[in-house]
Amino acid sequence: MESTFTLVRVRGIPIGVHWSWLFVFAIVVWSLATALFPATYPGLDGWVYLAMAGVSAVVLFSSVLLHELGHALRALREGLPIEGITLWLLGGVAKMRGNPPSAGSEFRVAICGPVVSLGLAVAFGAAAMAGNQLDWPDPVQGVVDYVARLNLLLLGFNLVPALPLDGGRVLRSWLWRRQESFLAATRSAARAGRAFGLTLIAIGLLGLFGGGGQGGIWFAFLGWFVLQAAQSETSMAQARWALGGVRVRDVMTPDPVVVSPDASVADLLDGVAPEQRFSTYPVVERGQPQGVVSLRKAAAVPAPERHRRRVAEVMTPLDGIPTISADSEILEVLPRFDSGANRALVTDTGRLVGVISGADIVRAVEVGAARRPPETARRAGFLVWVAVTLLIVGAGAALYHPPYVVIAPGEAANAAEDITISGVPVTQLNGKYLLTSVRVSQPSALRLLVAAVHPDREVLALSTVIPRGVEPGEFSRRQRAVFAESQMVAAVAAARSQGLAVSVSGTGVAVVDVLRDSPTADALRVGDVIVAVDGQPVMEASDLSQAVSSRPAGTTFAVTVERGGNRMELQVTSRRLPQVSGGVGLGISIETRGLKADLPFTVSFAERNVGGPSAGLAYALAIADMLSPRDYAAGRVIATTGTIDADGDVGPVGGVNQKAEAAEGAGAELFLVPGGEVEEAPRAEIPVRGVQSLEQALRALTAA
Repeated sequence: MESTFTLVRVRGIPIGVHWSWLFVFAIVVWSLATALFPATYPGLDGWVYLAMAGVSAVVLFSSVLLHELGHALRALREGLPIEGITLWLLGGVAKMRGNPPSAGSEFRVAICGPVVSLGLAVAFGAAAMAGNQLDWPDPVQGVVDYVARLNLLLLGFNLVPALPLDGGRVLRSWLWRRQESFLAATRSAARAGRAFGLTLIAIGLLGLFGGGGQGGIWFAFLGWFVLQAAQSETSMAQARWALGGVRVRDVMTPDPVVVSPDASVADLLDGVAPEQRFSTYPVVERGQPQGVVSLRKAAAVPAPERHRRRVAEVMTPLDGIPTISADSEILEVLPRFDSGANRALVTDTGRLVGVISGADIVRAVEVGAARRPPETARRAGFLVWVAVTLLIVGAGAALYHPPYVVIAPGEAANAAEDITISGVPVTQLNGKYLLTSVRVSQPSALRLLVAAVHPDREVLALSTVIPRGVEPGEFSRRQRAVFAESQMVAAVAAARSQGLAVSVSGTGVAVVDVLRDSPTADALRVGDVIVAVDGQPVMEASDLSQAVSSRPAGTTFAVTVERGGNRMELQVTSRRLPQVSGGVGLGISIETRGLKADLPFTVSFAERNVGGPSAGLAYALAIADMLSPRDYAAGRVIATTGTIDADGDVGPVGGVNQKAEAAEGAGAELFLVPGGEVEEAPRAEIPVRGVQSLEQALRALTAA
């Protein structure tokens, strides 16, 4: 991989960039700025995300460069010349001339890159932990945490025991020492490389056809590269074994057909070329090579000009042609041989004595391999291949993310800390109201297996949680919008519970997501606005949720929908929702269109990286306690989960079992859940009480 341009030199090593690196740099910045950082650190300005992404990408590729520099500097100490370091589409590559002279040297050169990555991962990881303790700003914390994780990923990937990765070179050094044969060690390590390449291609195809999209394409391309590079390592090792001790003059084609630089282009095309039928010819003057002329360039000269134009005018000068000494060993000049050129010139004391081509070298390898006795080497051993196989399978399982999500305990945070009320008297809370949440992740196959046997984890098909075609970042954004609406509705319910008059209005219920396997997937679309159910108007999201959840699963409803300026009536059927959502529903995500609440006070909420409506009960209880002279919390830590509507009715949620675990971890003394879902937390070690409304929840607190 040749650099398109050189950036700098370190210890004489040119460090450059291939044009493909600019493409991947832009992709990394775009994905970080539009997906990862907005999903992880919501509420920041767009230019902040872009700055975070740019800095992260620069530091990430600087880490890759330092990784390759670790290889290069160690190689110099081992006496191996370094032609340069190039950043390209798939990372970086340090181009060494020749192979390490011993197994120990191979190991030392190979391990230095991962050691650098380990040091960077530890340094940035320590900085990330310090940032959490010191409460660094989100942009700084985000960059440090991302770079720490990526260096750890770079370390793990490169240590997979498969050529051409660093782990494959470490494996080859061990096999080389054990088998006492570089060729046999290379064949074995390359076999592991081909297996890993096929594994990556399989992961890519699974991801591509399973909805992984761009990620699947990248895995497949990476697997193809590993496969090709492993084969190239074997071919090079085979060539070095067959060509050991062979000199250039033993392989070259002697006495080549040459042309004079003073010959006309017409002489070349009409006199020399028809008889010889070569595509290129050395240009020689008095035995000294001047360059090479190709028939393609000569034929490009217009016919009327060919008699007056000279070969010297259309030839490639000598400084652009590989020139090799006849007495050099093939192995010494092989790395310098440019496979893109048709021929390399062979000289002896400055005079042209022959040419050598790729075909000459291939024939020499075949002849040399046939003449050499079969190489004998010790077997690597059964246990070695068992370990290598397990590592490759483990790496594949760690890289592949199946289309399933794991529901795990999330945070249990004090909702009261988020609330600021002005315009009415409020009381200081004597206790905490914890909003509990679940953490939804799409883990690797390895972590999925662990979660499947964990009693407090739930595994669900991805399509039951995130609609097909919706990026996780966009899904998180929509869920946070639902969360923000639930906060406002909670304020309305709390105010009404304390006897305050509040008017609420909306203009319908907007469909923001439709799950792929939802029974309504063929009827409803994202962007539809539902304005009536069975002839009854629904102006708010809670109206629709109440109308559907109050009837058993399998009920068919007639919904009136606004779509593209038209009204239509559709038939939809409810179903029992997966545990992450809970209750009965239509398999859609919704929000109130044009929600307005005329509160007799001003309320604002701090930003929190949580999505969905299930924190409504927690905020309603906290606000009601703040508005009331009565001490409902009474010094207790009260955990809650449940949706709430403007009338104070509590609706079902999912993940109650995982939320109970989060509540216990936060020191909760009581856990309030929607009525009928108490049995969803059978292993809870704290009291779990079901409530149907905000009023009932407040009574439960005073009675407890």
